Amino acid sequence: MVYHLALTFLRHGMTKANKEKRYIGFTDVPLALEEQARLQARDPRAYPRPKVVVTSDLLRCRQTCALLFGEEDVLVWEMSDWREINFGDWEGKTFAELKEVKEYQRWIQSPFSIAPPNGEHYRDFGRRMEQALDKTLELACHTKSSHLVVITHGGPIRYVLERYASLERPFWEWSIPFGGGFMLQSTVERWKERKRCISLVEVPFKENGNGCATIIN
Repeated sequence: MVYHLALTFLRHGMTKANKEKRYIGFTDVPLALEEQARLQARDPRAYPRPKVVVTSDLLRCRQTCALLFGEEDVLVWEMSDWREINFGDWEGKTFAELKEVKEYQRWIQSPFSIAPPNGEHYRDFGRRMEQALDKTLELACHTKSSHLVVITHGGPIRYVLERYASLERPFWEWSIPFGGGFMLQSTVERWKERKRCISLVEVPFKENGNGCATIIN
C-alpha cells in the first residue's frame, strides 16, 4: 500500500535582526512586533490545516507556530535539529561588519566547503538536516499523518528543496519569504528512499483561475 505524505516547510516570520541583515543561526531572537501583527492578520485559508506541526525550538519559529496555528487543534513537536546553520563567531554580525575579515571573504567565496570560526560546516549541517528529516518521517508514521508542517529557517528549507523538490534548482536560487514556504507532496516510501517529491506547491496558497492552489510543477 502507498502512503501519501505531504511535508510543508515554512520559514519563520521576520525578526529585527533579519531586517538589519544580520547572521542569526543559533542566536535566539523574537519576531519583530510588526511581523507578529502581519502574521496574526493573515488569511487562514492561504495556509494548510495540519494535525501535526514540527517546529525549530528557537523562539522566532515557536512564535510563528503560535501565530499561524495556535488556534488550531494541532500537536506541536519542537525539534532542535531543524535549527538554522550555526554561524559561530559571525552570529549577530552584518556583511558590512565582516567584509574586511579574511576568513569571511574565503567563506563567501566557498560557503559549502569552509566553516565559520566556531561555527558549523555545511557538511555537518547537511547531516543534521537528514537526521531532522528522518525524525520528522518517524513522527508522521507514529501519528499516522498524511501531512505535516515544519516551521524552520531559510537554510534548512533551501537544503530540502535543492535535494527533494520536483523542480531542480541550486541552493541559492530558492527564494523563501518570511512566513512562507512550500508544500512537497510525495509518499512515505519516496521520502524514505530520498527521492524527489511528486509535486510542489507554494505557501501561502495562490489560487489559479479554477480557484485551486497553483502547483509549481
